[in-house]
Amino acid sequence: MAYFRRCFLYCIIPFAALLWLPGRTLAQTDTIDIPEVTITASRLRGWQPGQEQGAVDSMQLSFLKTQNLSEALRRQGGIYVRDYGAGNIATAAVRGTSAGHTAVLWNGLPLQDPMLGLADLSILPLFFFDDTRLALGGASSLWGSGALGGAIHLDSRPEREGGLNLSYQGEGGSFGFLGQGLKLGYGSSGFSNSTKLFLQSADNDYFYKDIFGKEKRLPHAGSRQMGALQENTFRFPDGHQLGVHFWAHQAERDIPPSRVQPDSRARQEDEALRAALDWQWVGQRSSWITRLALLQNRLQYTDSLTNTFSDSRTRSILAEAEGTHSLSSGLDVKGGLQFNYLEALSDVYPGFPRQDRWAAFAALRWESPGRQWLAVVSGRQEWGAGRAIPFTPSLSLRWQNEGALEAGLSASRNYRLPTFNDLYWPGAGNPNLRPEKGWNQSLYLKTEKEWGHWRGLAQLSGFNYNVEDWIIWLPEDGLFRPENVRQVWSRGGSARLILERRLGAGQLRLEGNYSYTRSTNEGSRDAAGPSFGKQLIYVPRHQGGATLAWQSGGWYLAYLQECAGRTYTLSDNSDWLPGFTLGALRLSRDWQWKTFSGRLYVKVENLWDENYELVANRPLPGRHFRVGLNIHYSKK
Repeated sequence: MAYFRRCFLYCIIPFAALLWLPGRTLAQTDTIDIPEVTITASRLRGWQPGQEQGAVDSMQLSFLKTQNLSEALRRQGGIYVRDYGAGNIATAAVRGTSAGHTAVLWNGLPLQDPMLGLADLSILPLFFFDDTRLALGGASSLWGSGALGGAIHLDSRPEREGGLNLSYQGEGGSFGFLGQGLKLGYGSSGFSNSTKLFLQSADNDYFYKDIFGKEKRLPHAGSRQMGALQENTFRFPDGHQLGVHFWAHQAERDIPPSRVQPDSRARQEDEALRAALDWQWVGQRSSWITRLALLQNRLQYTDSLTNTFSDSRTRSILAEAEGTHSLSSGLDVKGGLQFNYLEALSDVYPGFPRQDRWAAFAALRWESPGRQWLAVVSGRQEWGAGRAIPFTPSLSLRWQNEGALEAGLSASRNYRLPTFNDLYWPGAGNPNLRPEKGWNQSLYLKTEKEWGHWRGLAQLSGFNYNVEDWIIWLPEDGLFRPENVRQVWSRGGSARLILERRLGAGQLRLEGNYSYTRSTNEGSRDAAGPSFGKQLIYVPRHQGGATLAWQSGGWYLAYLQECAGRTYTLSDNSDWLPGFTLGALRLSRDWQWKTFSGRLYVKVENLWDENYELVANRPLPGRHFRVGLNIHYSKK
């Protein structure tokens, strides 16, 4: 329990201190006005007021731009990243649900693979995204299937007026890691362009211990990926705007043996092409967004040891129209229609599965005259494979006083449609599967204070999920088949604290978070089975993190702590991964020369050389180092 005591000290005790410190609440004049920007995914902000939402800290994000989305989410409260090892697949689950219950959205477009029903975070480079935000709580009424537990939003911002700008970030370090990103941007009153190129490679040959305790270097673990993202925005008179987006990505990786395997020759190649066209119009009382997108993925898997070869391709075409109108002061209505065509071509499928999905959604937003209350009622009706999905309503409510106290409440019904593998896998697919569905309730309370040289923020939240018809693959006549057999109850809460202290020209910042998640199997085909009432696998009850940072005169120094409790690996809870605590250091120096600016930084990961795993028998690297350089040039 030593790891948990440290989590408690890092994350909880300072939280109680803030609530008792004397001071004054932040006045209205202390708030910072953020310039309005066009948001393509218009349902994200302002239409989920009662949900807990958080953005990855911009300073920490600047150290991770050459890495992947999984690294940015690992220290966020309420989410657990299942990482199979450096360069290998990584997925995320929110508040005790599964990875397939977390929607991953790029400018509002779903990135989940139709065959698997999830997105691989290890091949989503952070360099491509200007804003990374996590919405905790079900959001099926706004985002559809897959947003049962929560949603990860990856958004781009059009270049502002300011002429030409050029950015480069490069990073190298232990185990042959090399990551590079190049961005060329241009912004004017009528046109903006952003071109981003990304390249990453690593040997991942770090030391680990096999099941006999013998130390070895991880073999056959190299990974390489590259991508290009091109985004153009054309602005026309009378509030019209046209956006063109194109994203191409390719990844190659060797899959190393697990701790119980003597060798591996497995290899995986991923290719993705994503293209989107959107038109927006903003008037005095109304606005419209229409978009057309094509998303195409290819996955090739080979293993010469087992003579296995698989080649799978999926394609998704999405068309959507959405409008918002102000009925009166403080009363807005939103409505939209969506069509999504999905198909898969794979040598494992006997046929050519395809699916049409239609959806209609609407929302009504009311804000009180003093902006103290904000409420949104929304609903969605979807039809998939010729059948109606249960209607999904949602209520989201936020209250805030004139000072700095804020409270939110949300309740919603959510769902997830069966994947193509669930429906069509040869000899096992079950075309009679029902969608997974359930109810979610959540609430939060947040306060901000300022006293003397101190500023602080404290937040408490709680949640409750009830999911029915959870799809599980179970043995039947010697084969595994998917069935709607499980009911899951997930409940818990989290706490978050931020303290800032001005020190002359500098600043000291302490941030901590802790989350408790109890997610249990409450019903299955075998109600008296050994897994009944037990914690779900790969859902730690306790998670926490803390950051202590100092910043002054262009210097930045931070210590980061991440910890998690015991994680079960068998459904009857008879085996588990032990808890762990990880430390990390960040040191950087900013500089400015004429029209150039930049940052030189050093990172130490897994500072205490902890031996840990996030997936059973998939070891992760010990202490390692990274050095990076960021250069930015702008010309007006």
